[in-house]
Parts: sequence; C-alpha cells; structure tokens
Amino acid sequence: MMTKTNRLATLAATGVALLFTLAPVLQAGTIEGTVGAKDKSKVVVFVEKVPGTFNGDRALMDQQNKVFTPHVLPVVQGATVEFLNSDSLQHNVFGVGADEFDLGNWTRGIKREHTFNKPGEVVILCNVHPEMEAYILVLENPYFAQLNDDGTFRIADVPAGNYVVKAWYRGKTKKRKVTVPASGSVTVTF
Repeated sequence: MMTKTNRLATLAATGVALLFTLAPVLQAGTIEGTVGAKDKSKVVVFVEKVPGTFNGDRALMDQQNKVFTPHVLPVVQGATVEFLNSDSLQHNVFGVGADEFDLGNWTRGIKREHTFNKPGEVVILCNVHPEMEAYILVLENPYFAQLNDDGTFRIADVPAGNYVVKAWYRGKTKKRKVTVPASGSVTVTF
C-alpha cells in the first residue's frame, strides 16, 4: 500500500523527470526571413545538421495535365511519397540523384510509392513525357519551410544553437550562418 508521503515523492519525481524531458524543447527559437526569388513556390529553406533523430512521414505527388504537383516537395529522410496518376494518360515515375528508382508505368487513379532513405536532391521524371520534371528534396530533419507568396519564411521550434541555413532552388543553394536563441527569433535574408 502506497502512503501519502510515497505518493507525493512519486509525483514530485515524475514532475522533475517531465521538466528535464521538456527542457530542450523549451529552449527553441524561430528562424524567419526572406528570399529574393522569381518563382517563390520552388524555393525551400532548411536548417542543416540539427541534432536528434527524426522520422519521415507520408507525402503525395500528383501527375495531372502532364505536370507533377507540387513541383518541389521537401520531405524528411525516411518519408514515403505516393505518386498518383490523375491523368487519363499512362505515366512513368523515376528518380535521378541522391535516391534513384523507377516505379514503372501506370494509368489513371493508381498510386505507387517510394521511400526516400538517402538525403539530397532527387529529380523526378516521366519517361513517357520527357517534358515532365519535379524535385524531391530529402532533408535530414523537419526544420524547413517553403516560401509564402511575399517571399517570407518561418521555421519554428529550432533548438537553440549555431547552424547553417540554406535556401535551395533547382539544385543551387545559398547559405547563411545563424545563431538560434533559446527563445525569440533570428532573421535571415537571402
């Protein structure tokens, strides 16, 4: 039987353990800024080498009117991307670059998928329609953002520390060194 003193001691120990578990999360800042780019929908801003273990999620890239949508898809390493064919035409999806694959040909309404385990840029192509091209940017962590219509971005909850932030556009990058504060934000302009 647990006494009142034992219950209070257990509760206090649990509270202290929870505080130490949340402490790194509480020391996180925001990186915000702007990128001067003509086609803002094709820019990804990301933080390199953030310590920790991160899991990829699921994402979707569609094929419609002989266009891959979205044109640029950032994902975390380990993510599985579903490729949907929404056209009445047959398509093929293959990737060239950091993670090479070929999913073969398929018709309307069918999805095929690939898990991206290697970080880097992958150009997505269709061997049936050579004009089709898109990019999947496989990143090591979830600290990335795509631009808003006005060219601004915001990456929240980045653990405090010194980092390199990169702005990526079609295989080209610009980089800036930043110090992320334990709270508040730092501004970066590309």
